[in-house]
Amino acid sequence: MAKKKVFVKLKCSECGKVNYYTHKSKKIAESKLELKKFCKWCKKHTLHKEAKK
Repeated sequence: MAKKKVFVKLKCSECGKVNYYTHKSKKIAESKLELKKFCKWCKKHTLHKEAKK
């Protein structure tokens, strides 16, 4: 049987726009995901945090 992954939205910490959608494994589902990604509205690399569904 296939393992299910959790679907998450990544939101820019500076402007607040949702820029990315991704999956994360059930093992790390308890902690919030934080990645440094490019925001096309801010036009720079910013910290993107997991947003509510």
